[in-house]
Amino acid sequence: MDHTQITLNYAGFYKIWKVHKKTGKKELLVDKKNLILYQGADLLAFALAGVKYSSISHMYVGYNDNPSFSFPANAPTIDKEYSTTFASYGSGSLSNFGYLRLPLAYTPSYLAASHFYNNNTVIFTSVIATTDYSFGAAFNDSLTSPSSQIFEIGLAASLNPDNAGNDIIFSRANFTPIIYDSNYNLTITWGICFLS
Repeated sequence: MDHTQITLNYAGFYKIWKVHKKTGKKELLVDKKNLILYQGADLLAFALAGVKYSSISHMYVGYNDNPSFSFPANAPTIDKEYSTTFASYGSGSLSNFGYLRLPLAYTPSYLAASHFYNNNTVIFTSVIATTDYSFGAAFNDSLTSPSSQIFEIGLAASLNPDNAGNDIIFSRANFTPIIYDSNYNLTITWGICFLS
């Protein structure tokens, strides 16, 4: 066998639920695949090499507060190169955009797969449970109900817990905007599957 032909593939999916704070009623809003960025491959290499803080630790949540925001026409570019960074939100042509930088809500978990793979899907979860995230390192870090339109997420590792500027975005995705409603929590679950 020519081992030079063996490659590692990784792909992801994410789901977003809204859960009513009083009744507990749950509704699945988004169920899609995501885009792995080029720097995601660097992050995977760092993790395999044991680089400190190279594990996934945060989710980014992008939103827009302009009522005339049109998706996808006015949505920032999402590409493998990470051409439009979250840090660029809040200035220039992106002045109506903001983002939250949320820590993971739970320790990542693993799902076993059938056949030759064991525990090859890792699951990350974050929760939006309040409008105020002033403790986060983010521009315009509070949501407004009902004007904030949540339209994208990113999966990140914080290589320096004291400096969000050193975060590496592993994966990113956008979706038809969700109008933020303070009566609901939003739970974001993100899975990454590895296949050899």
